[in-house]
Amino acid sequence: MKKLTALFFMAAVALGTSGAAHAQELKAKIPFDFVVAGNKLPASTYNILRALPNDDRGLAFVGEGKGLLARATAIDDTATGTNLVFRQIGGEYVLTAVVTLRGTLNFPVSAKMLQRSDERMVAIPGR
Repeated sequence: MKKLTALFFMAAVALGTSGAAHAQELKAKIPFDFVVAGNKLPASTYNILRALPNDDRGLAFVGEGKGLLARATAIDDTATGTNLVFRQIGGEYVLTAVVTLRGTLNFPVSAKMLQRSDERMVAIPGR
């Protein structure tokens, strides 16, 4: 319970302190359960925003009663837009990238999942 309270506090701080330069919130309706940074989130509409004003890699995923903070492993500033990229591996969806107007934030996929051969890419547009 303390972790959830801390998560929502951090999200509120991020929302409250975001100015025009930091207001690049992405909203997406994700129709399936998914994994991001090793944590599972349920299907929902999510607001995805910078976790902290001075941290380009940290994102907060805030959904209907559920949320988490995740940190990207790399940023590619050559590919921009507004969508989320998933890999469907077996029956599970894994978030691999969040494409924003500032660049693409890449998230890790476990070695165990990468060994599977039954995968496909899925993109969900954000707004």
